[in-house]
Amino acid sequence: MGNFSIAVNAVMPLLLYMLIGQGLLRAKLLDGTTYQKLNNAIFRFFLPINLLMNVYEADVRSTFRVDVLLFAVGLTLSVFFLFALFIPRIEKDNAKRGVMLQGTFRSNFVLFGLPIATSLLSESQLGMTSILIAVIVPLNNVLSVVALSIYSDHKIQPGRILLDILKNPMFIGTIIGILISLSGLKFPLFLDDTLSGIKGLVTPLALIVMGGTFRFDALNNARIQLAVTVLFKLVLIPIIGLTLAVLYGLTGENLVPMMTMLGGPTAVSSYTMAQQMGGDPDLASQIVVFTTIFSMFSLVVFITVLKSLFLI
Repeated sequence: MGNFSIAVNAVMPLLLYMLIGQGLLRAKLLDGTTYQKLNNAIFRFFLPINLLMNVYEADVRSTFRVDVLLFAVGLTLSVFFLFALFIPRIEKDNAKRGVMLQGTFRSNFVLFGLPIATSLLSESQLGMTSILIAVIVPLNNVLSVVALSIYSDHKIQPGRILLDILKNPMFIGTIIGILISLSGLKFPLFLDDTLSGIKGLVTPLALIVMGGTFRFDALNNARIQLAVTVLFKLVLIPIIGLTLAVLYGLTGENLVPMMTMLGGPTAVSSYTMAQQMGGDPDLASQIVVFTTIFSMFSLVVFITVLKSLFLI
């Protein structure tokens, strides 16, 4: 029962923050335009500072593991290629194929990975989570472009994709944090306090904004493609992936980010990308909403099981 309580306490604040965001929208205290502007500020300014401070406050020399990073990248690529081969066998509509593929491998790693890791780990153990986020999120963005392009008329542009990765604020923030940590430099107290204050603000703000941007009208049109994608995303992939991670020897601070990377809900931005690249936007929206709702339960189960087995 104690492990279940720990799991619930790690996940429920995420749900409450999102409900607050939706409540503020429905009460007309904030509108869609405001949420869009806040979302832009979060991803361009607040989240990069959060990642920078997580790496800065961690002992990068002792926490960074190349093998964990390579394992995470390999797992992400494996899921992508396996489902790229499998999904066309069960779905004939190209507009749905790309969206289903994107929905299976692309997790909301930033908004769920950081708060869950913060709840389950100490501050000194968050460095690897931040590094994985800085690598896996851009990789997911690249793979999403590929997933939607192979089933549409859009052409893949490798040079542009590489430039987008290098310009990604979260990637830049993490690299700066790593360089500062490795150099041994320390921020002056006033700057450290300011950046730490911003770091504490990011998770609640990001989740409130996420809740305020949800489109619940999509819940009226659930289909078999949605059910299949949700099952793959929240059950099959995390069970297989976490089993492989444990067999590989990952525990604690290295297993927690794997859990949210594999079992977290599909990223909100996948809806926008599907809309822009010829995918089925309604299905993409449904996948985001349903995986987010049901992940609140599945993540509690995964945390409880891993805690009971003394793996995290």
